Amino acid sequence: MGSHSLLAELSLFKPLLPIRVTVICKGRTKIGLRFQETQLIFGDEKGNTIHATFSVDSNASNIMPLEEGHSYEITNFKLTRSLELTMLTRNRCHIKLSKSTIILKIEPISNSNFYCFANFITIYHGLAHPKFAIDIYGAVVGVGFLEEYMTEDTEGNNGFIDHKIQFSLVNMDYIHIKCVAYGSIAQEFDDLWNSTDANVVLCVLQFWKIKWGEGLQISEL
Repeated sequence: MGSHSLLAELSLFKPLLPIRVTVICKGRTKIGLRFQETQLIFGDEKGNTIHATFSVDSNASNIMPLEEGHSYEITNFKLTRSLELTMLTRNRCHIKLSKSTIILKIEPISNSNFYCFANFITIYHGLAHPKFAIDIYGAVVGVGFLEEYMTEDTEGNNGFIDHKIQFSLVNMDYIHIKCVAYGSIAQEFDDLWNSTDANVVLCVLQFWKIKWGEGLQISEL
């Protein structure tokens, strides 16, 4: 048995060895009445990925010890079954980090960007499973205006006014996929779009979800 586990080797039924991972994505921090929780995506040296959360007390002054693009050895974490409606990765397990987790920054472990791009035709014809997040890239067209909307109430916290923006991606076969971004991502997208005078703008979206309603749409998680 080695000194650490690959993400694909993690099991609810085996002792947990340390893992060595790169932080691919650090999501929003959700602050509740008792806890604050940050969403993370880890990748390992073999290109495997897994969803993780880092939870501490709401009044804790802890600075998030994990940064995007950096690599870490992580010990003393918990492993649970992934129960999300939309899974960020194909791994059926979920890593839970807490204040007792030991996190050590290490040298970079992988040069992979961990992208796994979905095929436009597969998405367009409904063959990409909406349970799993996707990566997609294409040329940006049909950009709308930055709009205000009211978020939903969650865990005792009232909804608030936030922003969203709609746009489409098109591939070389002129297949269009409608997209919508929310919150700070929407504002950043709007700023970048209004700051360029390029004739063609290419966009890469990572870990976005498929929504079926009034036609096909993908949105950030």
